[in-house]
Amino acid sequence: MSLTRFIVTGVLKPDGSLEIPERLDLPPGRVRVTIEALDEPASSGEDWFEYLQRARAEREAAGAAFRTKEEIDADIDAMRDEWDHP
Repeated sequence: MSLTRFIVTGVLKPDGSLEIPERLDLPPGRVRVTIEALDEPASSGEDWFEYLQRARAEREAAGAAFRTKEEIDADIDAMRDEWDHP
């Protein structure tokens, strides 16, 4: 039995699956996988809500316009009217 060894870099996804970006030139069959973490995930120290608030503030500072509650409600009402009257 000949032993073929490949070292590839992949990404371990949150669901536990492993993504390998390149195709391996191996025949189908059993393989052995050894996982070695390459680096620690970077942590900004802010939670998702703090990130959301900061991102919105940055967008507003850059001149982005956000829809108001009234504009959103009007769009929803218009869509509902379309559904009721095809």
